[in-house]
Amino acid sequence: MKALDKIYYDIVDEIGSVPTSSDVKSMLNRVVQSYGLRTAAYFAVNIPSSTTDDPYLAVTYSDDWVEHYKSENYVRIDPVLREGFSAVLPIDWRQFDLKGAKLRAFFGEAAEFGLGRQGLTFPIRGRHGERALFTITSDVSDTEWDQTLRAFKRDFQVLAYHIHNAILRTETVEEEEVHLSPREIECLKWVARGKTVSETATILSLSDRTVRFYLDLARAKLNATNVTHAVAKALNMSIFFGVR
Repeated sequence: MKALDKIYYDIVDEIGSVPTSSDVKSMLNRVVQSYGLRTAAYFAVNIPSSTTDDPYLAVTYSDDWVEHYKSENYVRIDPVLREGFSAVLPIDWRQFDLKGAKLRAFFGEAAEFGLGRQGLTFPIRGRHGERALFTITSDVSDTEWDQTLRAFKRDFQVLAYHIHNAILRTETVEEEEVHLSPREIECLKWVARGKTVSETATILSLSDRTVRFYLDLARAKLNATNVTHAVAKALNMSIFFGVR
């Protein structure tokens, strides 16, 4: 597990240093290669600094699939977009109702173009009113996919926030107020008091990995380079106010 954790933190560091929007695709490719996925995609609307009404798209899909998707106007029926932008929790593509011929054909063609049979989409509700979706796909069996999600779903969820923040940064979007969950604040609070991850886990009756998850999610939301930076930003924003 330590080797896998190192891969995760290496990716987070790389995401945090992405210099321009043109480098986002290589960042997504890094996620795909590191976790043995088939593809990854980021899709956003209402990016504040955008000079057009077009959505922001960065994908590792083949150019052929992107062109086919546009030519067939699949945006009309794509359930990933339709349900993703109204969802709060991650969406496993297996929950889609594929009784209709159009949707069966859509996913069948997607698989033929190399997207993979499995998919997971993370909705992102931005601080500036923007909405985004981070999607990963794979070509493994249901059993293998369940194993992957049990092991790495939290990684993917935090990576979604880091990727979103990296894109906002490259698009020069200014930071605004951040809202952290009570658990994220608690974990940051104990780290700010000098506690280690293990000590914090004991205090809060959580596992070490769960504490790391909350710290990483807080770090991503705060757009901080590391946990120490996240604590400093939280203090500056008075996020700990009222928390004992």
